[in-house]
Amino acid sequence: MRPLWQRIFRQAWIPSLVLFLLLGSLRAYGLLGPSRVRMLTLLNFFLMWPLPFVFFTLTGRSAAGLKRVEHPRWLLWAILIGAGSALVLFLIGYGLYGHSPDNWYVSILDSWAIDPSMVQLPRLQLFLIFTMPAVLFSPVGEEFFFRGLLHESVRVKWSQGMAALVNSLAFGGVHILHHGLHLDAAGLHFAPVSGMLWVLLIAGAGGLFTLCRQRSGSIWPSVLAHATFNLVMNITIFEVLM
Repeated sequence: MRPLWQRIFRQAWIPSLVLFLLLGSLRAYGLLGPSRVRMLTLLNFFLMWPLPFVFFTLTGRSAAGLKRVEHPRWLLWAILIGAGSALVLFLIGYGLYGHSPDNWYVSILDSWAIDPSMVQLPRLQLFLIFTMPAVLFSPVGEEFFFRGLLHESVRVKWSQGMAALVNSLAFGGVHILHHGLHLDAAGLHFAPVSGMLWVLLIAGAGGLFTLCRQRSGSIWPSVLAHATFNLVMNITIFEVLM
């Protein structure tokens, strides 16, 4: 950590926890709040981008994986892992819940709140509108934070294994905002079974993204795996659930 933050916090994991709570709250308001604040979710991803640069020195950023890929073959593995994870989550959700709201990919589709007028757009254009941000923005922001800042902050205090567990569970936990919790005029609703299964599955995907980061020596394969996951997820939503 930079000397300024060391003097304030002493332990690197403390600002990571504070940031997780603040960013999680912003994300919760953006997803569960009124439709006019939906853009806060996108802002949440952008705010994650600079965090390793704000809190870590050059050496710390390198330790967090912000450097060139040491083992390029992991770029291919990252694509396969991202695509495979998205397909596995789709098959589990569709096999258990079909087109019902308990299917996490259906919840994600519903959260898009596609305006009826947009349905008239060419299908490819509509797909790109909802897929490009998911491929370009959230993978960089979330990987920089979860597999970068949070992982390294925990690793220096405890161990590599503990860091992988914490970043994966934190990653899975925040995704309950995408499926599991739902707010409407009647209040806040919780789907305990499908919601917790979704959280565990996303935590598992986070563990695989961590594997990409560790085996490649760089965070960029985990970004690629995450982007591929989101791409394949949106393809299955458009091709099967819409």
